Amino acid sequence: MLANFQSYMSPHEFAMKKFEYLDHTADIGIRAYGQDLKDLFENAAEAMLAVTAELDTIDEMMLIEVSVTASTLPDLMLNWLGELNFQHQVEEIFFCRTEIREISPNRLRAVVFGEARNENRHVVLAEIKSVTFHQLQVEQASDGVWTAQVIFDI
Repeated sequence: MLANFQSYMSPHEFAMKKFEYLDHTADIGIRAYGQDLKDLFENAAEAMLAVTAELDTIDEMMLIEVSVTASTLPDLMLNWLGELNFQHQVEEIFFCRTEIREISPNRLRAVVFGEARNENRHVVLAEIKSVTFHQLQVEQASDGVWTAQVIFDI
């Protein structure tokens, strides 16, 4: 009965949560929600960061500025999450929070908070190899709520 009730919920009711994980064979998928682009991109980042580690084990010891550009909103999402994953993988930084400072359909400027990898403190959950184009979506519903779907190759 509950499953039937959920199928009749409006997109706005689904947007009350920040994100959800999607079943996807051999990969991890997310669907993020936001009342505006800022919320959407922050919530998508939080979902991705929560895939890599338990966020409450990471302190805000460093702040890094991030800027990305793209020709479309889906590409901007891909570039944003890809840059966070690059910093995580190459610089060995775990992030716990993002703050979008400026966003348009073609440009994003943000700061991200975290700390250097510490295997004694951080609870590592998964390593994301890449943010993929597969089933990538960024769209706005008729009620104004934004949704994004992203698949991560793990």
